[in-house]
Amino acid sequence: MVQNDLSLAILNERDIPQLIQLSDSVGWDYDESEIKTIMESGMIYGYKTVSGKVAASAAIVPYNKNLASLGMVIVHPHYRRLGLGKTVTMKCVQSLPSSVPIMLIATAEGIPMYERLGFRSVNSVQKLLCDSFQRPMNLDTNEFILERFHDRNLSQIIDLDQVAVGAKRDTFLIARIKQANQIILAKNTTGRVVGYALSIQGTVNLLVGPIVAPDAKLAMQLLEQLATNNSNTIRIDVPQEQTQFTSMLVRCGFELVSQPPIMLLNGDELPPRSGQLFAIAAQVFG
Repeated sequence: MVQNDLSLAILNERDIPQLIQLSDSVGWDYDESEIKTIMESGMIYGYKTVSGKVAASAAIVPYNKNLASLGMVIVHPHYRRLGLGKTVTMKCVQSLPSSVPIMLIATAEGIPMYERLGFRSVNSVQKLLCDSFQRPMNLDTNEFILERFHDRNLSQIIDLDQVAVGAKRDTFLIARIKQANQIILAKNTTGRVVGYALSIQGTVNLLVGPIVAPDAKLAMQLLEQLATNNSNTIRIDVPQEQTQFTSMLVRCGFELVSQPPIMLLNGDELPPRSGQLFAIAAQVFG
C-alpha cells in the first residue's frame, strides 16, 4: 500500500536535484544535463513526498507513433516493496496509445516486474567499458570524409537515424545534439551524410552513442574520432547483432561488462531496422 505522504506527478526541472539524489541512491549516474534531455524529449513521472523528495521515477520518451522508450525506473531503497515501481511504470505506459510499441532495456532486478506487466525480451545490448583506447590498425580510408556537425546537416541525420532505428526521433536528436560533447559526421564523395556519432561527457564516463554507419569499419572510425584525446573511461552500448563491431571494440581495449535484455510491450519485435545502428544513445533512450 502506498504511504499517505506520497503523490504521483509529472516531474519538472525543479525536481532535477532530487532526481539526481534518487539516482545516486541506487548507484546510477544521471546528471542535470542528461535529465534535462529526457525532459525535453519526453516525460518523467515520479512519486514525491510532501517535502518534495522524489521517492520513485520512470521516464517515457516517445518517437512519433512508431515506438517509445521507457527507462529511468528507480525506486529509492527506503520506499521499496510499496508497488511504486510498478505504478509509475504503468503511468508511463498509459500515457501513450495502446498501439505504440514500448521498449526498455532492463536491469536483472527489474525483469520480473516488467514480465508481469507484459513486456517480453526481444533482443539485447552489450555494455562495454574502456579505460585506455587503443587505435585499431588499418583504419584509414579515403572513401568517406569525417567532419564536425553543422546545423545544416540536421535533417540528414534525422533521416539517417530513422532508417537505422525504425522510428523518427527528431525531438530527441535535437535535444541530444544540444547536450553533446562532440558530434562527428561521415560524408561520401558527393557530400551526403552516411553516418554520424556523438559523445556525451557524463559524471563518470564518456558516453558514446548513437553511432549510425553503413558498416563496422566506418563505425569504428567515428568512434576513434570521439575517443582521441579522451582521458575518461569510455562507455558504449552495442546492439547484440553487431558482432563484428563488438569484436573490433574488444581489440581496442573495451571489456564487455553486461548484456541486458531489450524488452518490448505492445508488439512482438522492434520496428524494422537497416542494421546500421552500431551504438545506442543510452539505455533510457533505447
